[in-house]
Amino acid sequence: MINMQVTGLAELERKLIELGKKAGTEVLRDAGRAALAVVEDDMKQHAGYDKTAAAPHMRDSIKIRSTTRARGNAVVVLRVGPSKQHYIKALAQEFGTVKQIPSPFIRPALDYNKAKVLRILAVEIRDRILNNG
Repeated sequence: MINMQVTGLAELERKLIELGKKAGTEVLRDAGRAALAVVEDDMKQHAGYDKTAAAPHMRDSIKIRSTTRARGNAVVVLRVGPSKQHYIKALAQEFGTVKQIPSPFIRPALDYNKAKVLRILAVEIRDRILNNG
C-alpha cells in the first residue's frame, strides 16, 4: 500500500467544506477514481494471463474500489488491485513462490505512475470544485 500525503492544502479543504460534506466527498472520490485509472490500466496490462485457464482471470478482476467512511483524517479511501478471489494469485505473481519467479505488476504500476496520478488528481479536483461551486 502506498499512502500519499500532500501538505499545504488549506485552500482545497476550505473549498471542499464550502461544497458540503456529501459533495466534497463525491469530488474526492470521483477525482481519485479518474487519477487511479492509469494505475488500473497498467496493472491489467502486466497481470498474468493464461488463455487456457477456465477460471476467471485475475486481470479481469482488477478494479478501483472506494470507501467513504472516515478513518483517521481520511474521508475517502481508494484502492486499486485484484479482487479478494485473486489475492493468492496476485501475491504469487508479485513476490514469487518456491516454484515461480516474481513478476511484479502491482508495485511497479503504482511507482511508475505516481507523478501522473498526482497531476491528474490535482486537475480533476480543481475542475470538479469549479464545476460544483
